[in-house]
Amino acid sequence: MAPDDGNAAAAGHWKPVPALIERYRDIARLSHDMLAAARREDWNEVARLAADCSSLIERLKRAALVEPLDEAEQQHRLELLREILRDDAQIRIRAEPWLAELEQLMGLTRSDGRSD
Repeated sequence: MAPDDGNAAAAGHWKPVPALIERYRDIARLSHDMLAAARREDWNEVARLAADCSSLIERLKRAALVEPLDEAEQQHRLELLREILRDDAQIRIRAEPWLAELEQLMGLTRSDGRSD
């Protein structure tokens, strides 16, 4: 039996299977959308998009087991991964002040004498 490529039919309906490189493009688009949401400081949207991205990554991992990329697609994949990493770095920079504030609030809660 062939490995699961992440394209099992939902409720008996077959959908067109996007090429593996298209899955990388979808993840890159989501990372761009996450960065746009982070720039707006819409952290709920960032979290929602991150969950969508995680789902796409899991499907991509399964598909990568059965669908090789040619040389040109490999190069494009590397470009997309670099874009995704740049977006991720920018999102983290924007999230750091919010995370520091959250850590400070959590520290205050822990030091106020209450036990969790």
